[in-house]
Amino acid sequence: MRKYINILLVFCTILIGGTACEKDAELTVLKPVSFTGTPQISAADIVLNKQNKNESVLTISWPEVSFPVKAPVTYTVQIDVPGDTLGTTAWTNAKTVTAGEDVLSKSFLGSDLNNLAKGLGLVDDQIGTLVMRVQSTLDRSVYSSALVVAVTPYSEVTQFPSALWVAGDFQGWNVTAAPTLVSENNDGIYEGYIYIPQGGTNEFKLYAQAAWEPMSYGDAGGSKIMEANYAGGNFKAPSDGYYLLAVNLNTMSYLLLKTSWGIIGAATPGGWDADTPMTYDAATQTWKVTAAMKANGSFKFRANNAWQLDFGIDANGKPAYANHPWRTYVDQPQFTVPDDGNYTITLDLHKAGNYKYTLQKN
Repeated sequence: MRKYINILLVFCTILIGGTACEKDAELTVLKPVSFTGTPQISAADIVLNKQNKNESVLTISWPEVSFPVKAPVTYTVQIDVPGDTLGTTAWTNAKTVTAGEDVLSKSFLGSDLNNLAKGLGLVDDQIGTLVMRVQSTLDRSVYSSALVVAVTPYSEVTQFPSALWVAGDFQGWNVTAAPTLVSENNDGIYEGYIYIPQGGTNEFKLYAQAAWEPMSYGDAGGSKIMEANYAGGNFKAPSDGYYLLAVNLNTMSYLLLKTSWGIIGAATPGGWDADTPMTYDAATQTWKVTAAMKANGSFKFRANNAWQLDFGIDANGKPAYANHPWRTYVDQPQFTVPDDGNYTITLDLHKAGNYKYTLQKN
């Protein structure tokens, strides 16, 4: 009997040992993934201008990347300047454009490539160099080899035939470098924005040319202007700040409105109930805010937490007045964001008649 028990114990030991061996974990190795070919571009030297701004000027295409996991692969295009693609911080300043899931090409309109190029520091009407690569992402990210594209951006600044120059203590009384007010409709009504920093007299005058003579305008009191072709008759802002300045030479009147800007709408953190304030950046002459935004909604730029002065967007994709103290209300379309996420939003009003904005997903 003891003999059979011993045999049974040996058999069980062998059985358990064999089972244990079957359960030993296998060493898992992450299978390599890479691009099997080099992306292709439709052009290597692109001159941008207002004639091709709404045309496709560049298409980049790439081969499919195979991952061990069978699921949609997201492709994005990264764009940078050569100096930012080297070293430990390589590509950290790149602009990223999403192509989509299982999409193997991305085309760029002239206006979009122009904005990307200038956002990366390329200069109007000068040949610059951009570097592009493709990122594919599933359970990890892999990158293609880089391609070089020569791009010449253009200026989108519209020149107006009629302007007034605003020289004052805020800019050193340098009339030749003074900001301007413009008459978009050449109808004698001018407007623009000026920034008056702390510590000065807050005084300024208007000039009909980028010179002291022959014509200048000053403050006649009661929101009226007068010809002031002599020393004196200066306008004076009540405090430092960022001002809308509008002038009507037909009625010889003016409007000086201090503004502080924000965003409001269903796409913003405060919804339509509260503005999300923006901060003025004197170095870039822009208003900025970083906020969590929603694609299921829209927003507007609004001044002073009131519906007196605000921007929608026009057919050319630029900020356009909805409410304005001197204009008829226009029911402008509102701004949107493409996806939910954290965005840095800027509003640039420093060039009269050429207002613009940017949305950068962080």
